Amino acid sequence: MAKKAKHITRSMLSSDERMVYESRPSAIIYMISASVAIVIGLLALLVYLWRYIPDAPDLPYIQEYLDGEYGQYIEWVALGIFVLCFLYFIVKWFKWGSTVYAVTDERIITQKGILNKTYEDIPLGMVTNMNVSQSIGKRMLGYGTINFATQSMQGRTGTIKWEAVPDPLKVRSKIQEVMDTRVKPKL
Repeated sequence: MAKKAKHITRSMLSSDERMVYESRPSAIIYMISASVAIVIGLLALLVYLWRYIPDAPDLPYIQEYLDGEYGQYIEWVALGIFVLCFLYFIVKWFKWGSTVYAVTDERIITQKGILNKTYEDIPLGMVTNMNVSQSIGKRMLGYGTINFATQSMQGRTGTIKWEAVPDPLKVRSKIQEVMDTRVKPKL
């Protein structure tokens, strides 16, 4: 059941703590809009480079504007659109790549950030409830959201939300197994 940590550094874990589950969010939620941006950006780059392609046919509806008085401005705007779309894709990629969800035999950990890292963890003993939600579209794509409700000894409550978790029912089952063996008193 325990495995070696891939994304969470060993220094984050105590000496006897074992990794049970570790994953990144599903790339689908982050990459759909980023992929659309890249397609738009590539089309804009194609408009920008069209003049420099030898023996390229005229672009319908656009060629008269490219050859006209404002053609150079249109090319620069197309290049700007490409750069913005590419930057959007890179930001989404890094946001996806810098988010890690992990469960050890002692706690639940959320790690976010590249330069400024944020770690959020709660002991398994503080988890009072786990809710899994999946719309029909999320079920078809194989991901969902897990909400952890927590309560401290002082009576404060809170929630931790994991979004775009691949196979959330399997993850919930793993967490429940660990909670049953680690948190509940043995008779």
